[in-house]
Amino acid sequence: MSEKKSYDRYYKKGQYEAAIGTFAVAIVFVFVAILSLVFIALDIDFISLKTWGFWLFIPAFFIFIGGFEQLYTNYKYKRSIKAAIAERNYQGTHKLENIALETGIKPSDVLRVMLDLRQKGEIRYKFDPETGEINLGQKVEYEPVEDFTPPKKVDKPLKSSEKNFCVYCGHQLRPGAAFCENCGSKIE
Repeated sequence: MSEKKSYDRYYKKGQYEAAIGTFAVAIVFVFVAILSLVFIALDIDFISLKTWGFWLFIPAFFIFIGGFEQLYTNYKYKRSIKAAIAERNYQGTHKLENIALETGIKPSDVLRVMLDLRQKGEIRYKFDPETGEINLGQKVEYEPVEDFTPPKKVDKPLKSSEKNFCVYCGHQLRPGAAFCENCGSKIE
C-alpha cells in the first residue's frame, strides 16, 4: 500500500498589507476620546459621550501598536525579499514559489512586496510571457490600453484570452502570451 506524503510548507503568519487603515481607525478613536474630554470641560451631554468617550484612548493605543507591528512586518518582508534577490545578483530567471520558500513568505505576499519594490525603483524584473517565471534585471515597459477598467472584485479567474490586454492590470499582451509580463497573471 502506497502512502501519499504531504509536505507542509511553512510560511510566516503575518501578511504584507498597508497599515494606513489601522492608523486611520486609531486616529478616529483618539479624536472621539479627545472630543469627550472637550465635552466634559464644557459640560455638554451629547450621546453621553462625556461619560464613556475618554475610554477610547485605551483601544486607540493598542490599535496604534498593531499599526506599528504591521509596518515592522512589512519592513522585514521587504528586507528578506531584497536579500533573496541580491543573492541572485539581481539577474536570472526564477520561480516565484522558490523565492517564497526561501524567504518563508507566502507567494501572494512575495508578489505584493516585489510589486512595491519595483514601483519604488529598488528592483527591476518582468514576468516571462510563456512560463510566468520572474526575469530579474529586466525592465517591463508598461503599455496600457485605452479602454481598460480594473476589476473591482474577483471571485473567479477572469478571461483575457479573447482580449489583447491583461484584464487585471491593463498591460498590452504579446500574441500567444500565457502570462502577463507586468503582473504575472495567467492568461486564460
